[in-house]
Amino acid sequence: MSDEEIEKIRMKKAELLLNVQTMPKQIIKIHSAEEFDNLLKKFPNKVIIIDFWAVWCGPCVMFAPIFEKLQQVYGEEFIFVKLNVDENPSIAQRYRITGIPTTLFVKSDKVVHKVVGAVNAEYMERVLEKLKSFSK
Repeated sequence: MSDEEIEKIRMKKAELLLNVQTMPKQIIKIHSAEEFDNLLKKFPNKVIIIDFWAVWCGPCVMFAPIFEKLQQVYGEEFIFVKLNVDENPSIAQRYRITGIPTTLFVKSDKVVHKVVGAVNAEYMERVLEKLKSFSK
């Protein structure tokens, strides 16, 4: 193998490593089950916080700014996802979501915590502080 080929392999490995370690800088909006499954595979060791919501849901609309604020504060430690149940009914069914808003905390495709309803920021912050140890 030539030095040039070895260098290409090194660069590809470095690129793959960066992709695995790079945390999203904003809330991820999921539009398909494939996108969702890829996200779970890409971050198996991180807690992914999923806001199950719908456009027509008043409490969901009230909870949205709280979810955005949490992402700004905790975005380095957790991955934040918004999932419209009308666009993605199969994912909502997979996790047995029966009411919205529901916030799931998932790690390695296992639910580690669940919050049903539009809760205040202080409550969510307490939950996130407790879950920090799962995110390491």
